[in-house]
Amino acid sequence: MRIRTIRNRIVWAIVLVGCIPLLIGLMLAYVSGMRSLRDVIGGNLQAVAVQAADRVTMLVQSEVQAVRLLGSTPLRVRQPVESANRSYPTQQQQVSIVIKERNERWQGSAAGGKPVLDSELSRFLLETKVRGGDKVIGLLVVDQHGALVATSSDTDHFYFGEEPWWKVIMTGNGDQVYVSGLVAAHEGSFRTSEETIDIAVPILDERQRLVIGAVKASYRFDTLFAMIKEIRIGQTGHAMLFDDAGNPLVCPILPRQAHRIPGQLMAMIVSSEPGWGIAEDDGHGAVDTVVGFAPVSQLRLPDNPWHVFVRQLPAESYAPIRDQLRNLALIGLVMLGLLWAIGQYVAARIARPIQLLQAGVEAISKGTYDLPLHIQTGDEFEELAAAVHRMADRLQASRAELEGLNRGLARRVEEKTQEITRHMQSLELAQRLATLGKVASGIAHEVNNPLGIILNRIECMEADEAWSRIPTEVRRDLLAVKTQAERISRVTKGILAFSRGSVSTLKPVDLNCVVHSCVAIAGERVSALSVGLQSKLAPLLPAVMGDRDRLETVILNLLNNAIDAVSSLGRDGLVTVQTRPMQMDGRFGVELTVSDNGPGIASDIKARVFDPFFSTKPAGQGTGLGLFLAYGIVTDHRGRIEVKSGETGALFSVALPAVGCDVSIKEGEIWESQGKFS
Repeated sequence: MRIRTIRNRIVWAIVLVGCIPLLIGLMLAYVSGMRSLRDVIGGNLQAVAVQAADRVTMLVQSEVQAVRLLGSTPLRVRQPVESANRSYPTQQQQVSIVIKERNERWQGSAAGGKPVLDSELSRFLLETKVRGGDKVIGLLVVDQHGALVATSSDTDHFYFGEEPWWKVIMTGNGDQVYVSGLVAAHEGSFRTSEETIDIAVPILDERQRLVIGAVKASYRFDTLFAMIKEIRIGQTGHAMLFDDAGNPLVCPILPRQAHRIPGQLMAMIVSSEPGWGIAEDDGHGAVDTVVGFAPVSQLRLPDNPWHVFVRQLPAESYAPIRDQLRNLALIGLVMLGLLWAIGQYVAARIARPIQLLQAGVEAISKGTYDLPLHIQTGDEFEELAAAVHRMADRLQASRAELEGLNRGLARRVEEKTQEITRHMQSLELAQRLATLGKVASGIAHEVNNPLGIILNRIECMEADEAWSRIPTEVRRDLLAVKTQAERISRVTKGILAFSRGSVSTLKPVDLNCVVHSCVAIAGERVSALSVGLQSKLAPLLPAVMGDRDRLETVILNLLNNAIDAVSSLGRDGLVTVQTRPMQMDGRFGVELTVSDNGPGIASDIKARVFDPFFSTKPAGQGTGLGLFLAYGIVTDHRGRIEVKSGETGALFSVALPAVGCDVSIKEGEIWESQGKFS
């Protein structure tokens, strides 16, 4: 749809004026809704994280309470521990010896180890483990010196007095409880291949004042905290358990080794207070995710406290705001359609008079001044239509007057243009001749010096001919060299005369003889190139007034250019030179044409072929002065030279005025030259 009409501009203006508030409202709704939605989602995820942390705390504390109940059993646990304590001597040095002896017996055979452990208590611990289900790995009881009293399963050693959990229990006042972090496989007390968590509580005497021993329970970590994996938020949300070092403990989505926790995320969730935030990378392949977190702070773990981390995919989190935006977008499209319809109606009412005025002005611009403008709006448009009518009447009168003035002015401009063209042509020719004169003068001076030496040596050789016997062939070649050297001398003198602006001495010349001589010279070249050269000379051709040497220069330049044009054709190349009588400006003249069957000359450069230094040949093969010199020589002979398009290739025509004679011109009367070269 084009916007460059007033009607379309009005429509677009109405649409834009209506759409801008709509778009601003959508953007504000999106920003405000997104902020509110993030606050709601973040608060919900934080609440879920706090609840999960409380559930972890309650789960661990319930297990602590169960172990406490086990340790407070008087007959089954307390009495066997007190009996074990009474079995030690009163001197502390003797206690170490007894523990060492018992440890050696425990490490011995299974039969030797039986008297060391309390079998009844061990059986009771085994029954308690079975009642605890799959989550319990094992239970053990130690006395006040840290020596093993009973166990439900095999342990890795007998003496536990150096264990961290034992030291924590013994340094307390009877209310100290030990809860370990994640214990790696094969590192627990019961030699299991599973990850565990240990809970240890003290065993008190009857008065509940003194610590007489301890009970330690080991649980399967994954089984105990399976409730973390069961937490779901929507379709894609879940909870995770981390320690303070950033190691994942429980995740229902990815295995521990596959987790990649960014530093920004860990700095956020490893916090002493619950909260929520936006994670650039949530460690599960999603970005800009709303996450909640809360510390498991009530367990008072010895190291690496635990933290609960809750996340949900952004696509599900932001689904409500996107649904809302989709609904708003539909409403916006409906509003856009209504605005477009209103704009079309209003624009049609406003643009109609403008279109009529435009049609009237266009008719006036095309010369129609009587087109009526039926505009009856009662406002500025109607006044403007009346003004256009008045303008049309005045323009019609002015146009008639201007047409008369233009005709006279055009006639005078044409006369002046023709006069200026003639002056420009004369000036251009003078510039060409001046340039050529400078170049020709330098060349002629440079050629004359070695040429004088050559002529001098030839004259010396002719003088020595009488005293020496020179073969006839050498004498003939010497004469030919002298003849051509003298010709070169005449040419250089002519060039110097041309550069100085002097007039050549003209005399009657038989143009056919000049052509014969030039064809003979060019014949040696075409024979080497396997190119055809033929001449068609008219008999009884009138003589022309000219300089033979300079005319040879013109003809040889034209022949050489034609030979260069057809040299790439091989034996198919053909150059034709032809003479015939003609009428030239109402008097007799002679026309010389040189044509070839080469590629020809493009129409766009025909006007430049006689310019100095212009050449279509490759660099290094032409100077661009041949046709320019030919043009000057022909002009000096009061003739004209032209380039035309032949049937094939290029055709150059040279017209020269003939010496007064009464030779009649007969069409088709030509004489075929016998000299052909191929």
